[in-house]
Order: sequence, then C-alpha cells, then structure tokens
Amino acid sequence: MRGRPIVSNVVTMDVNATYLTGAEAGKRVPVLVTVRFDPLDPVAITLRTRVPDQRVLVWTFARELLAEGGERPAGEGAIRITPVLRERRRLLSVDLPSPGGPVTVELPASRVADFVRRTYERVPAAAECAVIDLDLDLDLGLATLDRG
Repeated sequence: MRGRPIVSNVVTMDVNATYLTGAEAGKRVPVLVTVRFDPLDPVAITLRTRVPDQRVLVWTFARELLAEGGERPAGEGAIRITPVLRERRRLLSVDLPSPGGPVTVELPASRVADFVRRTYERVPAAAECAVIDLDLDLDLGLATLDRG
C-alpha cells in the first residue's frame, strides 16, 4: 500500500549571494544561501550558508525584519538589513553576527521580495498570533499531562 505524499508548507529558496567578512571587507566571495520559512514558526526565517572556510553558518531572525529590510534599512541589534544598489543591481545587504566576527551577505532584492511574499501567502501577518497561541496551548496542555 502506498502512503500518502507528505505535503509541506515550508518555503525555501536557494540563491546565489555574495559573502563578506569584516576582515575581508574588500574581498567578495560568491556563496549559495538557503533561506527557509516554516509556517509552524511563522515569525522567523532561517538563513544558511557554507562560508569559504567550509563552516556552515545558520541564522534565525524575524520574518518582519527581512520584509522591512527590503524597503528601507531595518534592524537595531546584531542583525541589520539595508537595501543597496551595486553595479545597477538591487541587493539586500544583511549584516549578521558570527563566531569569527560580523559578516555581510548580499542577496538579490527581487528574489528575497518574492520569497517574503510567498511566506505571507502561507501565513499572513495577522495569522501569526493564532499559530503561536496554538503552540502555547499545546505546550501548556502537554505540561499539564506530564504533571497529571
């Protein structure tokens, strides 16, 4: 008997990007970046890449930050996103913390905008609270069962 196909609402995007570190500010290195959105955690996106020294770096941050950064500079902490124009190409410059010091990843703005749009099609901003509340209710229910 064949099983039913697993349907996933996860949104992913693999995109060619440029990687820079503070120490290599003048050196631009092409990298493949995977951006992922899981509707079970609707307020977050995850960015993953393998950097030139072969380490895999993973960051998770607010989906809203990525959406805002596509329009105007966004972020006040360790993660900042700024739209830039480089060689007549619209890019998003994403400043991120890493174990080796701050890094910057530049992503094509149009691809990121399409990705963000698809995430909001899966879970609109107004529905984020409902998903989070459902998770909290489930966690509280399971905690009650553990004590019972």
